[in-house]
Amino acid sequence: MKRIIPVVLALMVLVSPALAQPYVTVFEGRLSPGQALEVGNYTLTVVQAADGSYYLMLRNGSRIVELKPFAFGTEIGRDGLRVILGSYTAEGGFVVVSVKPDFVTALEPEAGARATFNGNVVEVTAVGERTVDVSVNGVSRTLEINGTAVVDLIALEYDGKEIKVYAAQPASEAIAPAYSLFYPYQKVRTTGPVDVPITITSSSISDVTLPLKVLSIPDGWKAGFLYGGVEVKEITLPAGGSITVTLHVEPSGSGTITFAVGNVTGSLEVELSGVEVSLPYTGVEAEAGESLTVPLTFTGTGTVEFRPGELESGWSLYLTDGQYRLRSFEVAGSFTASLVVEIPRNATLGNHRVEFFINGKKHGLDVYVYKTYLGQPARLTVLLVDDSGNPLEGWVSIGGRNVTAPAGRGAVFELKPGTYTLTAGANGCTPVEERIKLLDGEEKSITVTLNRADYYFEAALESDVITAGPGSSGDVAITIRNLGSREDEYGVKVTGLPDGWSYVLSQDPQGTIPVGSLKAQPGQSVNAYLVIIPPFNVESGELEAKVIVSGKGTSVELPLTIRVENPATLSLTPDYPSLTVKAGGSTATTIWVEASGTVTNVKFSVQAPNGWEVEVVPDTIPRLGVMQQGGNVWVSGGQSVELRIRVPKSAPAGTYTIRVSAAGDQAMAETVVTVRVTQSSSSAYIGVLLLVVAFGIVFWLMRRVGRR
Repeated sequence: MKRIIPVVLALMVLVSPALAQPYVTVFEGRLSPGQALEVGNYTLTVVQAADGSYYLMLRNGSRIVELKPFAFGTEIGRDGLRVILGSYTAEGGFVVVSVKPDFVTALEPEAGARATFNGNVVEVTAVGERTVDVSVNGVSRTLEINGTAVVDLIALEYDGKEIKVYAAQPASEAIAPAYSLFYPYQKVRTTGPVDVPITITSSSISDVTLPLKVLSIPDGWKAGFLYGGVEVKEITLPAGGSITVTLHVEPSGSGTITFAVGNVTGSLEVELSGVEVSLPYTGVEAEAGESLTVPLTFTGTGTVEFRPGELESGWSLYLTDGQYRLRSFEVAGSFTASLVVEIPRNATLGNHRVEFFINGKKHGLDVYVYKTYLGQPARLTVLLVDDSGNPLEGWVSIGGRNVTAPAGRGAVFELKPGTYTLTAGANGCTPVEERIKLLDGEEKSITVTLNRADYYFEAALESDVITAGPGSSGDVAITIRNLGSREDEYGVKVTGLPDGWSYVLSQDPQGTIPVGSLKAQPGQSVNAYLVIIPPFNVESGELEAKVIVSGKGTSVELPLTIRVENPATLSLTPDYPSLTVKAGGSTATTIWVEASGTVTNVKFSVQAPNGWEVEVVPDTIPRLGVMQQGGNVWVSGGQSVELRIRVPKSAPAGTYTIRVSAAGDQAMAETVVTVRVTQSSSSAYIGVLLLVVAFGIVFWLMRRVGRR
């Protein structure tokens, strides 16, 4: 009988209908609990149940896809894989494993047609009217039209036009783990907690300690392993024995939990029933910016967990009973809630799918948007009022634009959709800042309340440009208006003045009645003069300063340009511009130095012939022109210096030029003095004597030469 079983099973595998792709047997034999067989992506193992019976377990990766008891003739079919079970004996369970082979090539029905692949040779040897003879690695087979044949792992199929060649990969034995798992179901439908018995059977000759882990679990679920009613994290499996533990799962919805016993993983799919949900619509139409309300009816008894799915940007989805947004609730009988879908104004045209989960089960609603405001600018109107509700005239700044807001009419903006920072203010009020969000095409009007400040003021200069010069101060009127609700006192300070400058706040433009500060009642204005006093050596040009007016808690900066006019000049006038001196002698003349305006740090320099000794005494004058002494301003006259000249003895007679220069901080000048140099009288006598001697020698020579 045992010899007949393989033959019968093989015949069941090989018999196939006409033109159906044939199966190829890749394994035929017995499997025991210590063995594993790999066929493609599938693994076949034998496991033992708690009652001692044996099952064939078929896994795809770590997932159990089939679990069948060994019963003669039982067939398992899965994605091109077919397994037929025989009986189970002491040597193991008998199985025949067949697969649909992969297509390799097609041959023409002509003698000599040949295909070679992976060391295999398929050749057409003869062709008849309705048959062909084919050799497969030397084994001959005759194929009729619409017939098939199998040789080892190669299958042939003939349709009268071509011969299709298929090939399969052999099954391979793998090392089975030292233990196996058996649990009776992988998918359950329940209304509450689930207890799954897991039998762990050892094929090892020694004890094995195995960790027990929950690998993944949906949010809100609880799960753990129990043994003898106690939660355990690991368990010791006796050699060759078996232990049954319980996987206890408390689901809060439908979903899948994965777990591991040692290195062997498993999964359990749970469908939590008890409450049914009814959604009357599957698709609705709406305009962008609308809020849809769709009724949901719950019937049954149990807990409902609601969770929105992934939504497009800007979309919102929630469940409400009209008073609260619902996340979980109990149902006993029937309950109706509203599913609210908020559509953003920038939603694109067309269909949008919104999804949500009821007890872990996905539901969906199609929303077709037929009108949108995508990309359209928003229109914003901002009204300003004070803390008493009275309209105010002020200003509003948003999106880089600063707009005046008339009282009662406000400021109007057209802006791109987005989130902005709005700043608003008015005279005498504390500015405020708000965040505002504008949607596509939205028309929005808001009222901004401004609180009048306790201390607030305005300050202004009569002019932002004044003129000053040496000995001449500049002044400008300043007006301060108290716009706050309390009396305030104001100080005035000028910054940006160089060293030597000063200023005074005065009741008069001359600065003779100085004041320390100014006081003003609410609504009152006060005036004063700001007098700027430059130093006497100031140079012409422009100076940028700031006038800072400070009250209690606030200050105002006012720019002020100071134009300095100092038309200073310098002149040199010698008493005797032409001098005569003998070589080796000395001479001198007085030079009168005068200035208009103020000239400081006047220094003298000279240019004279080489070897001459020339100097100006004194060589420096500290200040000329406008001066201040004892609080009085007066204009000095000129000042004289002496030009002293000493001529060397070797200087030939002639006329020479001496250039005298004077340079101050504000002006410079120069003059020229000419000097005529003459020789002394002794020098003249010596010259005449030399001429007489010379003429005598010439006369003597002429007489002597004449005698000859």
